[in-house]
Amino acid sequence: MLNITLLDSPHSFAANCYMISSGGECAIIDPTVPYSPELCQGRLKYILLTHAHFDHILDIDSWVANTDAKVICSIDEKDALSDPMRNCYKLFNGSDNGFYGDAFAIENGGVLPLGDDRISLMYCPGHTIGSVTYLCDGNAFVGDTIFENGGYGRFDLPTGNFVMMRESIKRLINLPDETRVYSGHGNSTTIREYKLYL
Repeated sequence: MLNITLLDSPHSFAANCYMISSGGECAIIDPTVPYSPELCQGRLKYILLTHAHFDHILDIDSWVANTDAKVICSIDEKDALSDPMRNCYKLFNGSDNGFYGDAFAIENGGVLPLGDDRISLMYCPGHTIGSVTYLCDGNAFVGDTIFENGGYGRFDLPTGNFVMMRESIKRLINLPDETRVYSGHGNSTTIREYKLYL
């Protein structure tokens, strides 16, 4: 069974950061908290990115520097990590920041083993061209694609696209109703609850 912990970020403008663990291995999703060994529930295997926006990678360097975990993202998002325009560092604070280390790009439908579970990657473009959802053990980590109460992410930032966002939402609401949804901002919900607002 997958264990999920929402970590408390010290940054005022940060995405939700989740630690997931199974069978002695763990992964951090959208690292917006500084690395600390106490946060790891087993051997850290992956640093999973739902997309490359700065508020989702604020502390990625500290996790890369202190672990041997692989940074994972979609093929269409990999270059955005080091592009201050696409990762929105330039837009929101005028800096040229980004992640300039190695990242492993995974294709749609790719599967990553984690302890006793498997994480599958679903492409969900719209908020960005390379936004993804990570599916594991009845849980969906959706980044900024959908939010509680029928919400959805912006599509007016670089590489955003409303038509793609609409299609991604359609794919997500076809997941089982009991799927637990963990968004990049706000509270968790379920697919059943989300559909009540459509």
